[in-house]
Amino acid sequence: MKNDPVTLKHQRAAFNIMYSYRPPKSSVWGHLLRKMPAERAKTLFSQFLATAVAEYKFTSASLGINDPTGEIVPRYELLVGTPSQDGRFNALTLEQSEKCIDELIRDEKSAGDASRFALAQSFQVTKWRVDGQEASTQSSLIIHYGQLPCLSTFLQFETVEQFQSVQKVLAELGLCKLNEKHLKPMKIPKTK
Repeated sequence: MKNDPVTLKHQRAAFNIMYSYRPPKSSVWGHLLRKMPAERAKTLFSQFLATAVAEYKFTSASLGINDPTGEIVPRYELLVGTPSQDGRFNALTLEQSEKCIDELIRDEKSAGDASRFALAQSFQVTKWRVDGQEASTQSSLIIHYGQLPCLSTFLQFETVEQFQSVQKVLAELGLCKLNEKHLKPMKIPKTK
């Protein structure tokens, strides 16, 4: 019998339980930052990384600019040292993307609007910091600045308590709120 207690015990023993946090596909962009200015989003995201993340790495960045005047894109091309592809900059380095965010912040302050820009930075998180302890994870975060400021989350936790710790940091910073209903258990085969 597949559901007898002995079989279930052996099945549980063969797997580790992890938890994944993924908003539904209808929230494809993740957690909206409600027209949060780029400067504030950058500051809060940096504070989040410093507080809740023990180990991470930058993985990629891109920038798209809607520039009907033809005056903005050349400035960014000069800034990053590479030509755009019809107003798109793909495969930016961390340094290039940081320069672009700083320039976008200046443009947003002078124009009062960043809707011409769509800048995204992606990070791979390999360790959370929870109550002073490190916890392994295979998570990723994408922070979007400009036209649709948001934080896309693809998160993994070993325990519900780890999720709650990260959830608390994000809420206290005022960056976004993780909804517990999107936290799902998943079975991971144990490695020998």
